[in-house]
Amino acid sequence: MLHYQIKGQGPGLFFLHGFLEDAEIWDRIVGPLSLNYTCIQIDFPGYGTNAESSFPDQLAEISHALETLRAKLSLDTFSIVGHSMGVYIGLAWLEMAKIQPQTFVAVNGSVYTDNPERLKERKRSISLIERHKDAYIKMAIKGLFLQEQLTLYLEEIEQLTARALKTPKLALTQSIRAMSTRVDHQQTLKNFLGQKHIVAGDQDPLFPLTLSRDMALNTGAKLHTYPGSHMGWLEAPELILTVLGSERIPSASN
Repeated sequence: MLHYQIKGQGPGLFFLHGFLEDAEIWDRIVGPLSLNYTCIQIDFPGYGTNAESSFPDQLAEISHALETLRAKLSLDTFSIVGHSMGVYIGLAWLEMAKIQPQTFVAVNGSVYTDNPERLKERKRSISLIERHKDAYIKMAIKGLFLQEQLTLYLEEIEQLTARALKTPKLALTQSIRAMSTRVDHQQTLKNFLGQKHIVAGDQDPLFPLTLSRDMALNTGAKLHTYPGSHMGWLEAPELILTVLGSERIPSASN
């Protein structure tokens, strides 16, 4: 079900990508971390190098596959970093993991279920993908950036779009259906006793800063903000590195 690539040695860091993304988004962050950690970049079913696989009906199916992979790699010391949809999947994994991770980092994500308006948007997205998949992808990716960022990140947007266009239509629609039916994980993160962080853009079009503040307050997570929109892995890689490097994740030498 999962494709993955591993870089480095030491405690595990699992990197979970978002909708319309793939494992490659984490490259600039994994580079420096791989000096001290075993970095595992996941391609979910239908995405990136895993385009031939079918995305499941429920996100929990992927979380079980991640737990199986962790055990296969014999990583008893590990942490989870997720972006957007990857946060949802990471939370589902956190709930059922046989060994609790040391750290959970939610980048541009939410512990809550979709509100009615968001559910309507998801239904519209499915309809658009079924009729005009390529146009939807191009529009949706640009919509995750601020208008003034479209020129600044032109090359990255073009590369991300080119890779997303290879994602099968069914994988995209199944992803949206699975996200629509996910369960609330506020209590999951609240009960987690390890280090927990929320990384949020102050102008994120999907998750307003007020929502991220509310999540941090209700779960006990530490909130980190940056000036920007929804793509924290691109807009604020240094912040994510600081979050991972400054907290109590042991290095390979410990």
